[in-house]
Amino acid sequence: MNPIERHVAQRWPRRRFTAALLATVAASELGGLLGPRPAGALQHLQATPTDFEGPYRPLKGTTWGGIDLMRARDAVSPGTPLVLAGRLLDTTGRPQTGLRLQVWQANSTGRYDYHPAETPGHGRPDPAFRGYGQADIDADGWYAVRTIRPGGYKRTLFGFLPWTFVPHIHVAVRAGERDVLVTQSDLDKEIARQAAPAHAHHAELMRSHAIGRLAEAVGGTAVAQAELLRFDIVLNRPA
Repeated sequence: MNPIERHVAQRWPRRRFTAALLATVAASELGGLLGPRPAGALQHLQATPTDFEGPYRPLKGTTWGGIDLMRARDAVSPGTPLVLAGRLLDTTGRPQTGLRLQVWQANSTGRYDYHPAETPGHGRPDPAFRGYGQADIDADGWYAVRTIRPGGYKRTLFGFLPWTFVPHIHVAVRAGERDVLVTQSDLDKEIARQAAPAHAHHAELMRSHAIGRLAEAVGGTAVAQAELLRFDIVLNRPA
C-alpha cells in the first residue's frame, strides 16, 4: 500500500465510503463492468447518452485551469468538497486514453459566478470557487477532479416556464478542440443508484494515477475528506 492509499484508508470516513459504494458510476447500466467476466470476453456496455450542455458553458477562449475547481483567487470555496472521478470506456469495456475531460457547474447556491450570462438574484456569489476545470485521462482511462457539491436552482425557461434543476455537473469529453461527448452527472440520481459488488472497483480507482495526481495537487487529506462521486463514461465507439 503506497502512502496515498494508506492515508485514504486511514482517513476516509465510513459514511462517505459507504456513499461511494452506493453511487453507480455511469449514466448507463454498468453491471458487467463491476462484476467478473470470462477471460477474453468482450463487454457490451450501454453508451452514456448526450445531454444538454446548458447556457453556462465557459466561453471559447477561456483558460480552463486544472483539476481543482474548488480554488480561485488564492482562496478555497467553503462549499462541501466533492471528488468527481471515474473511468472513460468504450462499449466493449476498453479504457479510452489520450482524451481530456472538461467540467463546469454552478456553485453551492446554484449560481454560475464565472459566466457573463448569469443574472443577479440567482444564488449567492462565491468568488473562491472557479466553477470549471479539466483533467487528462490517464493511461488506464481514469480521471479525477476536486470540486464542490453544486446547488439545485430554479430558472425560467423561454421567458415563462418555471423549471427546477436538480444538482448536476456538466462534463465534456474532448479530443483536441473537438467534443466527443457532452453529458452531465445528476448527483441525486447517481447517489441513489445501487452498485452491488463495487469494493474492488472502488479500490482500483483509489490506486489510479488520476487520484494520485489529485492528491499531489490538493493534498491527500483533502482527497480523503471529500465526498466521492463515481461517474464512469462509456463512449459509443473509440474516439
